Order: sequence, then structure tokens, then C-alpha cells
Amino acid sequence: MASDQINAFDAEKARASAWFRELRDQIVTAFEGIEANHTTGPMCDAPVGAFELTETTRTSDDGSDAGGGLMSVMRGGRVFEKVGVNISAVHGTL
Repeated sequence: MASDQINAFDAEKARASAWFRELRDQIVTAFEGIEANHTTGPMCDAPVGAFELTETTRTSDDGSDAGGGLMSVMRGGRVFEKVGVNISAVHGTL
């Protein structure tokens, strides 16, 4: 693959990764809003659920970087007992 094709491919990968991160952020914000706005009915007096974020990494067989992601998990909220919104951007050979 020519250098300009590689650069274009890397740019597209970065753009896709950014889009999925933004989508994850929007989903997390929506779930947090549902939790915060649950003010009547069952569990309304419980603490508002919040997401715990954990970054992940993937290493290839030779020890080199193979990408990673972000796990976002909310447990024990007013509405959601457990909900997760995860993304990953990994690369390499299978």
C-alpha cells in the first residue's frame, strides 16, 4: 500500500474511533440522565447510579501495542441494576 493510502486509512480509523467514542459519551449521558430524572416511584430514594470507567489495552503476541478501549459500567442505580457501554479499537493479525 502506498504511503498516501496508509495515511488516508489511518485517518479513517481515527475518525471512526472518534465517532464511536462520541456515541459512547452520548449513551452514557443519556443513561445518567435517566438515573437522575427518576424521582418518583420504586427506588427513587436510592443513590443515582454513576458510571465507573476502566481503560483497557490489548497486547499482540509479540508484546506490541494492539489497541484498547474503554469500559463504562454502572451498577446499583435507581433504574439500572447494571448497564455497560463499551468501545474498543484494536488492530493486528488474528
